[in-house]
Order: sequence, then structure tokens, then C-alpha cells
Amino acid sequence: MKGLKAKIEKHPERNTPRRFYDIESNASNEKPEKIAEEILGSIAPKLKINPDLSQLKFDKTKESILGHHVLYQQYFEGVPISGAWIRVDIDPEGKVYNINNDLVPETVLKRAEKLNSKKAGGDASPNMPQLDVEEAKKRALEISGAKANDLSEILESELVYYPKEGVPTLAWKIIVKSQKPVGEWKIYLDAITGGIIDKINMLRTLEGQGKVFDPNPVVTLKDTSLEDNAQIPDAAYRLVPLRDLSNSGMLDGPYVTTKLTPNRVKRSDAKFIFRREERAFKEVMVYFHIDRVQRYIQQLGFTNILNRPIEVNIDGIREDNSFYSPSTKSLTFGTGGVDDAEDAEIILHEYGHAILDDQVPGFGPRGEARAMGEGFGDYLAASFFSDNKPDVLKPTVGNWDAVAYSGAEPPCLRRLDSNKKYPKDIVGEEHDDGEIWSACLWELRKALGGRTSDQLVIAHHFLLTPTTKFEEAANALITADKRLNDGRNENTIRDIFIRRGILPNPRRKNKRAGVPFEDISLNGKGI
Repeated sequence: MKGLKAKIEKHPERNTPRRFYDIESNASNEKPEKIAEEILGSIAPKLKINPDLSQLKFDKTKESILGHHVLYQQYFEGVPISGAWIRVDIDPEGKVYNINNDLVPETVLKRAEKLNSKKAGGDASPNMPQLDVEEAKKRALEISGAKANDLSEILESELVYYPKEGVPTLAWKIIVKSQKPVGEWKIYLDAITGGIIDKINMLRTLEGQGKVFDPNPVVTLKDTSLEDNAQIPDAAYRLVPLRDLSNSGMLDGPYVTTKLTPNRVKRSDAKFIFRREERAFKEVMVYFHIDRVQRYIQQLGFTNILNRPIEVNIDGIREDNSFYSPSTKSLTFGTGGVDDAEDAEIILHEYGHAILDDQVPGFGPRGEARAMGEGFGDYLAASFFSDNKPDVLKPTVGNWDAVAYSGAEPPCLRRLDSNKKYPKDIVGEEHDDGEIWSACLWELRKALGGRTSDQLVIAHHFLLTPTTKFEEAANALITADKRLNDGRNENTIRDIFIRRGILPNPRRKNKRAGVPFEDISLNGKGI
């Protein structure tokens, strides 16, 4: 593993690699733990940890459709450091392709040792607590706010190092379960001074209720004559569960938060029942639909793609437009025409950009990669809702949003069944060019089925670069299919992309189906 070739993302504070990716490594038949240990030893100097790996303790190996994920916890003087983990991702062939690093470098640990020693009055063993565990438990019960007659209990107590202003501090981690108020509190107390370092309520199981369009009134009512100012009947709405809301009383959860929305709605009873005339209806729409599609992505086997709260502003601009910001990792929806956040297909299209950026940071700055981003967003929205749409609407997206501007029947933002071919129909505008890519993905879905094609499309993103071109991405789909499906769908994939001109046709001397007529020549002369 010496001389490892990889790309690196730097940790914003520690001047160490936060992530190694695009790693060039050899296949191996060794056990995943052995492979991980070998590569960690080779990069220990870059991680700024002891080269003998004595600070690391193997935790577990998890399997996924992407291979094995080997996890290690960092210890300091025999005490675990909270949040200090490193994960090595290994594909089914035994090749290391990604490493995520949250380890604390030696320089910071030395600062921690000096700080704890100073607080302990120069004690030569600064990892010896002055606050005993029973006193820590008593203090934690008080801090949790549990009432005297409450049936509270201590679920866990452990001595750890916990970061305080970036420096690991010796602390007692006490987990308290209380009934009044209801909570499951993780409390960190300075093991030397007894001061509170952090208090976290871990309960995330509050289920609320909301009212939404699913995906929009045009689809639900099967009525393409609706207009923005129409009175939408009750039949267009659906009562849905809002899963895992936090205890904030607002629409905050594990995968989406509306915190960027000014004056957002708050309901202490977690009942978010609104109609489209009320601004808060759009908050419910983005929460429910993003949360649900993220859970679907995880069901496909992808547990590490944007599995954190994305921040959303439901009406940040007045134009009939919406966008994902790669800089702030957030979504903003517009209010021109039909408000974009009223149409779940527009919501999922924009979320598609966030997914791609999470898989391939900086994806699609220009050209064909940018068009692929638009095409994938359309595919994600169309595929996710396809099974609940009438046939005439299946290959379209944004039917409700489009009633304000579309003269097509049915009204739609874009279609996924165009007859465009590459390269003759490339015009240099990402949405138009994206219709070539989305049409290929839509054909793939019709051939393989929704779940198989969804998994394949999302998986192949891991094999792309920010400036990938159509042909490279088509080949990446073939590679992903070999990994996931033993190549069973290769002929189907090739046929689709050859007919669209993205892959050259070996039966026609590698000519492309979409070469403009005026570019075709025979024996050096025009036909």
C-alpha cells in the first residue's frame, strides 16, 4: 500500500485528510479487516497518528451492496475519544476505494494532555477523573431536568474524551432516560471539574401528521385542466405521517429541516395540517417528500448518501425557479406561477442535485456532466412517482408546476421519452441536453423495472467524476451492473445507449446513431 495514489479532502480545522477517494489499490483476497489495517498503517503519517496503530481499536465490519465498511474507534491512554472514528471502504474485489477520517492527530492529543494535567493540578496521570462515577450520575439526573418522582434511570455511564472547543477533554458520558419531561439525554460532564460540556436529547422518534399533495393535484385528480388559481378539492390531499420529528416543535428531522425558512411553522402537538393556501403547507411538502425518498434510497442499500438533514427555504425567491446550492448544501424553492414546493416532483428533482453532489462533490460544473445532473433529477422524480401515475403522465415531470406556463398536453416541465440522439441534438443548454440522458435512464427503467434501475443509476454515480461525459457515464453503468448484477443487464444497457448515439455502434464500424447528416462522409466525400 506504500505510495498510495488517491485524491484527498482536507479536514477544515486539523490539517489532516478528512477523506481519501478515487484510491488506486490492488484487488485482495485477504479479510476486510486485514486490508484495512494494512492501508491504515501506510497512511498513518498523513493522519498524524501513531504508525503502530496502537490508538485504534477495531469496532466492526458492515456489509452493503458496495462491499465492506471497516470501522475503527480511536483511544487515548486507554479511553475512547468520542466521535473519533475512521472507516475504510472496500469493494467486493478487495480494493480500497474510500476512507473517511475523523481521528484526532497527535498534536491535538498533546494539547489535551496538557490541558487536563493543568486542570488536575499537575497530576502526572491526567486521565484519572476527580469526579467519581456515582457523583456524575447524580449530577446528570439533575441536569436532565427529571422530576423527583420521575421513574428515571441511568442507561449508560462511560469515561471518554469529548471535544470541547476542538480539544478532547476527559469526561463522563452519562445517558439518562426520563419520563417527565420525556427524553433520553446524553450528558457530558468534565471528569475533573464537574462542569457541563454538552447535553443532547437523543429521542428522534416523534411521529407527526401532515397533509400533502402526493405528488400533485394534476396526478391525483387526473385533471390536466387545473390552473394555479383553481380551488383544489379535498380529494387532492393526503394525510401522511411525518417521521422522526425532533422535539423542537418544528419540521426538523434526520434528513431534512426547514430551518432556512423565515418565520417557519411550529406545532407543539406535531400536527401540521394545512392546505395550499397556507404558507406552512409547503414546509410539510418538502419535509415529507424528501424524508420519504431518502428512506427509499437507504432501502436500496445506500446508507451513506446525504443521510443527514438538508436545509430548505420553501420560498426563498420570487421567480418560477428553484435550486440546490453546492456551497451551502441547501435547497431553495421559488414562488413564481405555481409555488415550486407544492409539486413533489420539483422537490425531488432539486433533491436529485443534492444527491449527486454528495456522491461526487462538485459534480456537473459544465457541459455534459451538468446536463446529466438535470437528467438525473428528472429521472428520480419521474421514477419515484411513476407507479402511481396514469400512463399518459408517467414519462413527464412537474405537471402541477407546469400549468402556469406549459401549452403541452399534458402540461409538464419536461418529458423523459424524447427521441433526441447524441451528439446531433446537443444544443449546449443543460436542461435540453439533459433530456437525452433522462430518456436513456427512462428506457432503462422500462426494461429493468423501477427498483433495479434506480439502484443501478444511483450506484454508478460513485464511479463518475465531476466532469464526466455521457459516454463515460454509460460505461460506468455497465461497470456498476457487473458489480451489482454480474453483468446480466449489459446487453440491454449497451443497446439503449448505442441507439441514442452515446455509445458507438461496433456493428456499424463504431459510428454513432446521432451523428448529424452533414457530418457523414463516404470515402472522404459527402454522400
